[in-house]
Amino acid sequence: MIGRSVIAVLASTMALSGCMTETRYNQAQELVRGSPALKRDAIERCYAGSNRSTPARKAEMARIMNVSPRSDVARIYCTRAFNAIASGRISYQDFRDRSPRFIRAIQGR
Repeated sequence: MIGRSVIAVLASTMALSGCMTETRYNQAQELVRGSPALKRDAIERCYAGSNRSTPARKAEMARIMNVSPRSDVARIYCTRAFNAIASGRISYQDFRDRSPRFIRAIQGR
């Protein structure tokens, strides 16, 4: 299914901060906007990748996101990011550049 492959690319990109085209981002955005099941799948795939981060990276992300280092940092990051993508709060450019808008989204603001 094309949806799952686009979601897989976006989720792995979220986790690994790799390269993604604007077209693929827009496809994934429409998919997660229109399908709660695909959004859950995307969050799970992102989480699987992000959860492999080093403890130092997780502590850094916890500080950026204003959450406790003892919390499930990877899950919070992925959930907040995909909710912002699905709602249209962050654009491809925000995602790619890790703009202030993206930072606010992962901070839950």
